[in-house]
Amino acid sequence: MTALNRVTDHLREKIRKVNPKNPKANSGAVLLRLHKTWEEDIDKFVSISFSIIQFQFSRTSSDSPAGTAKLTATSMLIGQAISTRIQREPLPWNMQVRLGDLFIEAYKVNNLIELYYPKVRDSSYIISATSDWAILGDIPETRERINLIGTSRNRPPLIRKSTQSVSDRTIHVVKNSQDEFDINKPWVRAINKLQRTGWRINRRVLDALLDNEDFFVSYNPIEDNDAKEQKRRSKCIEWYFITEKAKKLKDADVFYQYLEADYRSRLYYSEPFLNFQGSDLARGLLKFARGKPMTDEGLQWLAIHTATSFNMSYSIDEIPEWCSTDYKTYLKDEGLDNISVDKMVIQDRIQWTNEYMDEIMQAGRAASFSEDAEKPVAFLATCIEWYDYSIAREQNRIFMTHLPIPIDGSNNGWQHLGAISKDPQTGKLVGLIPTDIQQDFYVQTAKELINLNEDEEIQGKLDTMPMKHIRKGISKRGSMTRAYSAGAGKIAENMFFDCKADDFHITYDITEDNCKSLAKTLIRAIDNVCPGPLSTMSYFQNLAAFEIGKYERVGPDGEKAGKEYDTIKARYKELYIQEDKTDEELDELDELKKQLNSYTSVKVYGNGSDTLSWVTPSGFKVHYENWIMRSAKTRGSIDGKQIKHVAQVPSRMPDIRGFMRGVSPNFVHSLDASHMALVIDEWNEDFGAVHDSFSTHACDVDKLLSLTKSVFIRMYDVDNFYNYIQDQLVTNQSELDVEQPTIGSLDISDIEKSEYFFA
Repeated sequence: MTALNRVTDHLREKIRKVNPKNPKANSGAVLLRLHKTWEEDIDKFVSISFSIIQFQFSRTSSDSPAGTAKLTATSMLIGQAISTRIQREPLPWNMQVRLGDLFIEAYKVNNLIELYYPKVRDSSYIISATSDWAILGDIPETRERINLIGTSRNRPPLIRKSTQSVSDRTIHVVKNSQDEFDINKPWVRAINKLQRTGWRINRRVLDALLDNEDFFVSYNPIEDNDAKEQKRRSKCIEWYFITEKAKKLKDADVFYQYLEADYRSRLYYSEPFLNFQGSDLARGLLKFARGKPMTDEGLQWLAIHTATSFNMSYSIDEIPEWCSTDYKTYLKDEGLDNISVDKMVIQDRIQWTNEYMDEIMQAGRAASFSEDAEKPVAFLATCIEWYDYSIAREQNRIFMTHLPIPIDGSNNGWQHLGAISKDPQTGKLVGLIPTDIQQDFYVQTAKELINLNEDEEIQGKLDTMPMKHIRKGISKRGSMTRAYSAGAGKIAENMFFDCKADDFHITYDITEDNCKSLAKTLIRAIDNVCPGPLSTMSYFQNLAAFEIGKYERVGPDGEKAGKEYDTIKARYKELYIQEDKTDEELDELDELKKQLNSYTSVKVYGNGSDTLSWVTPSGFKVHYENWIMRSAKTRGSIDGKQIKHVAQVPSRMPDIRGFMRGVSPNFVHSLDASHMALVIDEWNEDFGAVHDSFSTHACDVDKLLSLTKSVFIRMYDVDNFYNYIQDQLVTNQSELDVEQPTIGSLDISDIEKSEYFFA
């Protein structure tokens, strides 16, 4: 019996035994028992819960280590998903949690997950994967259609409504109401084209992977380094699920993958793990089902992809003689001591492949992985492609290529912010303006950080770090996420996590306190390097503040709430969280609640909207909500153990500060998603979609690059893009007093001549 079948049997037995009339019965089990077709649907419910838990385990960040997840959040997600299927939506959050706990218990009693409570401040229960968790990736034939939830061997029908059926599961394409859904919008047509792109497993790559498991994963725990241990565990889990899914699809001549759009219209493949937005392991296994004849231009792009997949680095004193550019002077000017091939000019990326063609051919013939390749699976796929091409030439036949070749955007978030503000300083750093050598945005922010740093202790540590380590551990992630309004706290947290992952906290003694200071300095450095985007982000925030408006609480007498209101609220909160209450205290609680309800919120500034809405250039209507959150508690039970759940749940008051923080990243994400959707809408060839990377057949890359540029130019070739933003975000502009930023001198049409906009 498979592990998932044991989980299903546990749930089936518990649901059958529950008495819906018993007020003390497990409420999650009662909900399922009252669902008429629960016995027929239980396999699907288990697969849904499994996918959600695995997704949570796969998230690797400083506050969510791989292989672990927060219990309450995971249970809520499971509860939300199941309640939708049993048509019990909207289900209160505490009921969602109890329904999710029912499934968590089934995994726990079968020793697939562990449950523990870290004894630290403000902690919550954690679930973690046991060593047995990976066996769930062994998909039996009877469950294949359920576990390959986003994959179909049949070509999907065109979307006609806001939901679509995928392997008997309803996938929500958009959360907007049906009357707002228009199948003729570019973003819908883009999903249709992506879903009708046929895929195939690269069998030779899969066979090589299965023969070299030890090359990719280690099952020996790493002691005394949480970051590296988390990465190891993540790779183990990822390996098993990807390879098991690939084995199920290995003999399929073609399969298709469904997609979903989030509330900003960003597109995601529905299939977990084995999809083109996945890791090198997943992406390297996929190729287009349809082949196209290789061309001379296609060989150039295959060479570029080969070089950047390996991505060899050269020190400043070891620059090869075949290089066409003076990288030594460039590196000295940038304060760097080495350069990787993906930072070289296009001509030299091609030349790298030519120089190492013998080794590439040998690897392709033997299907052997390189320990030094940055993306070993993608690199092997290119090696096999070169070898197969050479055989076709020897046999005097046309070579049909199936390999997706990517062109990658240069810091997409900053590209959009730079285009909005027409800031030439930013444009030069992110490929909007032609340059002889591709600029390194993260090096520029790192150099400015060093220039601004005033802490002598930190400066001493930075002086011992080579620029490539400052770039990687200190500058890169913060500079990337600042485009999406990441604050100093989150940047510092991620910075220390990245330093730990590479032992910089040991090698250079980088501490958490150092990262807190460096994060603040990095934000100032980014502001200096990118002045246009900074003013644009502030403009977004000011518009959001006006549209949502400012509220004040007033009492029954119309006076503004003061200390009396705060005192009542504090006492109410104190009593509410108290576990055992006397009758007198319960009466007092009711009276306090009445007093609090007598206070109302009155708009004193702005439009007073509850949400922000806008229509993207691809025709998608975004509804962005951000509510003031309140702490709520409930109790659950897992395997006889009482569990206290604490969650942040939305109140009925819009969070003005939250909107101000979130409007810029969400609007920019929607613009980035629109750019890709508009490109796909005009594209009539196969397409592999990653948010900042577009892929197609090698012979079609030149055409795709040209279209990618022209669509971006059309989006931003307007006199004043701030007018568009203002019209989208502000419903009533009669009292608007927000000043627009100064528009820079960048000429958007210069992108046509830039080699490094997408490359």
